[in-house]
Parts: sequence; structure tokens; C-alpha cells
Amino acid sequence: SIRRDNPENGPSFGADSLIIPLGKSDPKMARSKLGSYYERFPDGSNSLFGKPQVQLRDLKVYHGVYEEGEYIPFTDAEPFALY
Repeated sequence: SIRRDNPENGPSFGADSLIIPLGKSDPKMARSKLGSYYERFPDGSNSLFGKPQVQLRDLKVYHGVYEEGEYIPFTDAEPFALY
């Protein structure tokens, strides 16, 4: 699931591990930098790909299809709230 979708940067997935900007200039570029929640790989790298940036072969997006007026789950969720 997408954690954040900023117009400038594109969607982000996970705590801080995967960014896919989906920009027109380089639409298949993906970046990864694993943060402090993750253990480093045996070679010392901290990326899902073994290097900070890669070109994706393809990207599949799955989404729901809803009827007019049908409730869409989680649309009422607050993106960030402190109580």
C-alpha cells in the first residue's frame, strides 16, 4: 500500500524503504534506502535492490473499481493524527 503520494516525488511505500517517483523524465526509476528499522545486508548495503537506484522492468498497479455513491474503504481515515 502507498504510505504517501506527493505530486513532487511520487508514491512512497513502507516506512522509508521504497520511492517510485513516476516522473515523465524517468518513469521507471525506483530508489531504495532502508532506514534504522532494517538490518543491513551482509555486504553492508541498505537498499532493497543492492544499490540505491534501479530501472524497473515494469510496474503493476492494482486498484478497486467502485460504483457511483458506493463507499470506498479507508477514505475517511486521517493520514496523520495525534490524540
